[in-house]
Amino acid sequence: MIGRFVRLGVDRYGPITSHLREDDLITPLSDNPVPAVDGDLFGFRTYVEELHDVVVRADSLPLTVGVFGSWGSGKSSFMRMWQDLLTGAPTDRAVWFNPWKYDQKVEVWAALLQSLLAEVAFEEERGGERVTRMARAVSWLGLRAGAGIAANLASGGLVPAADVTSVIDAVTAENRQHYAEINRFEADFAAAVDAVLPPGGKLFVFVDDLDRCTPESALSVLEAMKLFIGDARCVFVLAMDIDLLGSIASTKFGSEVAADGGAYLEKIIQLPFHLPRIQFAAVRRAFGPALGDLGADPVLWKLIETGLGHNPRRVKRFVNVLNLALAIRRRDTSVSPRPSRAQEIQLAALLIIQSEFRPTFHALARDASLWSADRPEQVPDERARAVLFHPGLARPSPAEVIRMLDVARLSGPGLER
Repeated sequence: MIGRFVRLGVDRYGPITSHLREDDLITPLSDNPVPAVDGDLFGFRTYVEELHDVVVRADSLPLTVGVFGSWGSGKSSFMRMWQDLLTGAPTDRAVWFNPWKYDQKVEVWAALLQSLLAEVAFEEERGGERVTRMARAVSWLGLRAGAGIAANLASGGLVPAADVTSVIDAVTAENRQHYAEINRFEADFAAAVDAVLPPGGKLFVFVDDLDRCTPESALSVLEAMKLFIGDARCVFVLAMDIDLLGSIASTKFGSEVAADGGAYLEKIIQLPFHLPRIQFAAVRRAFGPALGDLGADPVLWKLIETGLGHNPRRVKRFVNVLNLALAIRRRDTSVSPRPSRAQEIQLAALLIIQSEFRPTFHALARDASLWSADRPEQVPDERARAVLFHPGLARPSPAEVIRMLDVARLSGPGLER
């Protein structure tokens, strides 16, 4: 595929900017979340502020908040905005933990606890002894729990994985006080948090991307919170897809929660919050400028809404794919110096079909006249029909469909050649 792209660039295309206007050279959109409340793109600010106001009034701690939403719905942006509200707060502190970074590298629950310990460890005079004792307990638990990678890391890489069992036995025999330290962990952690917070303060712990971890790692983080941090002045904010984690819990715990895996999460999460559905107008305002002049076309956005829905990440990814496809098409001197607006909208429609309606895309690859001959009855999927045969969308010729298929295969997931 790469070789073909290079060959096309040599044979069919002129210099890189020979047919591009300045407004065509658009930087791709990144997947970074919104970093601050002032940068709110999706209408989350009101909900963030209200949820924060409710939580800061909580007297009974710890408190666990669940921020629920599907993949790409804006959970990370919501939590980053909340974290931003805490910037400069006189009594509260915040720590961000992303378990996905540690997944399959170390014991994730141990990484969470070590991250929290690092947050309070700087108060050495008031909490240093407790922190040291807790760190020893966590390291020892990691050694006990980890065969292979986790145990090797816990030993500093000095002990081969094959010798881990004998080392654990030796450590257990010589350091039985670790059991007592583990039993004291909950009280020690609560005291350490008290030492670093002013009266009335709270430690906010934002846990992101939990549902991107392996099932075992995700549940281990939840279990660690439940078992080790029972009395601390903490607010845990967990971003997750509740249906996905509920399914994981059902799989792990069997028939007791099989009917509703969410029942397991109810024991851990005291304050659930489901992200509001983002208005499509907000999605259009956020990403439309990245498409240049084409971003003002109402037909394009109707096709995007019909085919992709309101999910910001899916729309953002599509905008990047469309920009790449348009750049390729605009440089194709074998056709014309520049495609018409109607042809650009047609290409966008085909990319939506390629991404979301694979059977229809395969059908078009087999018979390019399916679209140009205006035969909607041969497209069984209702949404795919609504995209291809939108009344504001001109029908392309079979030759143009073939050219667009060629571009689509280069700029997105397509058929193998």
